[in-house]
Amino acid sequence: MRISRYLLDSSALPVDLCGDPDGEWDYETLVEAAGFDLSSEVSIGALTEPFEGHPDGSAVVFQPGCSYVAIVECIPEPIPLRVRFVSEQVERFKAA
Repeated sequence: MRISRYLLDSSALPVDLCGDPDGEWDYETLVEAAGFDLSSEVSIGALTEPFEGHPDGSAVVFQPGCSYVAIVECIPEPIPLRVRFVSEQVERFKAA
């Protein structure tokens, strides 16, 4: 998950308040990731178009009347892969 917070009102974003954010998520995880208390009223929507580098479908999490919104990308970040040279490892194993 990538989480960014912005000091602006949710009305300034291209958000569908009835939209379902893309990716794997649940309400509790998004609320806590956004920095809000689970016992407070929190709204969740989805971006309808890209915003500040966030893809459409990212979660928009906010409290009515709060001074910031959080945008959460619920799609897991790719795992960086290392190139391994198997032939070199085989030669080292044979030499040992």
